[in-house]
Amino acid sequence: MATGIKDKVAILGMGCSKFGERYDCGPEDLMFEAFQECQQDAGIETEAIDAAWFGMLYGAESTGSSATPMSLALRLPNIPTTRVENMCCTGTEAFRGAAYAVASGACDIALALGVEKLKDTGYGGLPAGSMGPKADLWWP
Repeated sequence: MATGIKDKVAILGMGCSKFGERYDCGPEDLMFEAFQECQQDAGIETEAIDAAWFGMLYGAESTGSSATPMSLALRLPNIPTTRVENMCCTGTEAFRGAAYAVASGACDIALALGVEKLKDTGYGGLPAGSMGPKADLWWP
């Protein structure tokens, strides 16, 4: 029987980059800014991180489709990194992956990080697109 992950995972720290139109910063700069704040909040060294999850929806337009930009920007040690993408839930997907890795015992400390730079992609917001063939059942 499934028991869930309650009482198996704790959030040690968090960080957030400054919000705004930050044309002077790239995604890597925003990642590093949030990571530094998180590290200070948690009181841990980079070497303590066992695995990392990176969430970015429109990465192909800026950082590419792997977690390598996060590893390089944060100077993470030789640890497994995973890039996830799940539309508006991308950050939550990264958090979920990190939480389940800790809950399962696969690692002791996991990092979840998400970043977006929509204004740098050439359009003012999320692109228009289909919500699927049965969208009218949910959004009449």
